[in-house]
Amino acid sequence: MDLKAIEALVELESQASAGPWYVRRLDDELCMGALAVSTRPDTGANESMRAGNWPGEEIVAACTIQSPPYVVPADDRDEQNARLIADVRNALPELLRLARLALAKG
Repeated sequence: MDLKAIEALVELESQASAGPWYVRRLDDELCMGALAVSTRPDTGANESMRAGNWPGEEIVAACTIQSPPYVVPADDRDEQNARLIADVRNALPELLRLARLALAKG
């Protein structure tokens, strides 16, 4: 990876929602759940799309939306995908800093 690619990632990271990101389980009274990546930690509350208390402004990615099945990964790796998205987002600033240092040392 060269400096141009690193700088493109730096720009992309600066345009995305601020971190940290968290994996969040959302489940309503009918157990119609969702697994999402959010800018806030999981609250443990039953937040429902139907009741209007869905925290949409905090969600940056949906990895599962059960009913109707809007988002259901074919490989059933929704939890792993959510963790990867959140963990990579949270690690990205430090990874980019280290990549810049490594390129500067040549």
